[in-house]
Amino acid sequence: MINTEHVFQRLDLGSSRLTAVQKIREAVVNATSPKSKAIAIIKDILGIERQYSSVEKARLVAMAVGEEAFKANHSIGDVDEFIAMCEKRIDAFMSDPNNAFHFAKPQDAEVTTETVVEGIDVKVAVKADGKIKKGGKEILALELYKKHMLEAEKALTNQEFIAILIKELGMSKAGATTYSYNCRKKLGAPK
Repeated sequence: MINTEHVFQRLDLGSSRLTAVQKIREAVVNATSPKSKAIAIIKDILGIERQYSSVEKARLVAMAVGEEAFKANHSIGDVDEFIAMCEKRIDAFMSDPNNAFHFAKPQDAEVTTETVVEGIDVKVAVKADGKIKKGGKEILALELYKKHMLEAEKALTNQEFIAILIKELGMSKAGATTYSYNCRKKLGAPK
């Protein structure tokens, strides 16, 4: 039988079950090597080293160990039985389809940078479906504004510039009008 109370004090995991779970989660998530940190916390609490296939499972098991140790008033009889119980609980949680959203990865993880507008040498991030990522249209609009309004021999009218934004960036008239206003505000009116 082991008593984990002194370990919780040494690791500064708080004096409540929920505080301990939250502090373990924060320690793992903020670590440079989250999986190794979760494994180290489990080893500190139980004195045994376990290996896990994913960061998520290691983190959740470490959190379960902290929670279950509190529930047991820090007195753990059989360590192997205790860790098996925690792992079984996490396996059930992770395999439940109702919890799948906890482990979802971003759909548009594949992003490339490319030149979207001819004549503008600025590359912006583009998603796999061909859409410009957030912030890219603003960068392109500013470059178009510099080219057609500030650096051109004869600046375009505001309506002509809005038409370029609609054509080149696929914006609505309202969106292009807003971007035109923001460009003028940020870079100044043409001479």
